[in-house]
Amino acid sequence: MRTHTSVWSPDALQAFVTGSPCYAAPGGVVSARLLRRRGDPHEALDTLVAGGALQRVRRGWYRLPVADDDVVTAVAAGGVLTCVSALAFHGAWVPRGDIPHVRPARETMRLDAGVHQCSIARRLPAPVVAVDPVALSLRAASNCLSREYLVAAVDSALDSGLIRRQDVADALWWAPNRGHESLAETDWAQSGTESLLRRRLKGLRIGVRVQVAIDGVGRVDLLVGDRLVIEADSVAHHSGPDAYRSDRRRDLLLTTLGYLVLRVSWEQVIYEWPAVLQAIRRIVDAGEHRWPR
Repeated sequence: MRTHTSVWSPDALQAFVTGSPCYAAPGGVVSARLLRRRGDPHEALDTLVAGGALQRVRRGWYRLPVADDDVVTAVAAGGVLTCVSALAFHGAWVPRGDIPHVRPARETMRLDAGVHQCSIARRLPAPVVAVDPVALSLRAASNCLSREYLVAAVDSALDSGLIRRQDVADALWWAPNRGHESLAETDWAQSGTESLLRRRLKGLRIGVRVQVAIDGVGRVDLLVGDRLVIEADSVAHHSGPDAYRSDRRRDLLLTTLGYLVLRVSWEQVIYEWPAVLQAIRRIVDAGEHRWPR
């Protein structure tokens, strides 16, 4: 019986899957088609599985022994990771979720239980990469997210350099639910909490500016009127002792300069919004957001 030797050594395979310039195997999951393009016949992939370098997830898809759980779940269910799950994988801010969002390999497929099935309502070739790119993920997210959450996700993707504004426009122009209109509401926000605050305050006709530079302090997240600074705290940027000390130094300096500082967490914006709005309205209604005359 003929033995088929793979062109891949275990080290070369690891380097290709985790460090490919084309990011061909995000999350440590790779399609057989991509591997065969590099010269391996089907039987050689069986050799890699037998040797433990790869594990078969489903027909035509393989994983490294260490792979991202959500990506493996998506592929095992019959699709690829997309929508908010893929955006989170790429590093964009999205609302927290419990189960992976998955696009089926074929639009007519029904995925296995335990995942959220997403549709983009557009015929595409069968996927060869286990995680959808940012543009396609935003397109899928326009079906799953509310307008304000979609704006926050777009803000985050743009601020993080994950996508260009024109690519967002191209992705959302043909999205359902008038998803392209969300692009007009984006701004220079550095967190999802900041985006939600900005959008809600503007919707209530409370004048707010984002990422305003203040001499001696630097940029603040949001500025209402002349002197009400609202800082949108997040775990990613405001946790740890160094961040805590830096935030307190900024708060002290802002107070010394006459500013009012209000720190708001993601949990407060989502679960305690009436209390947050009441605090902001009290300051605005009293005119304290303006410099004394």
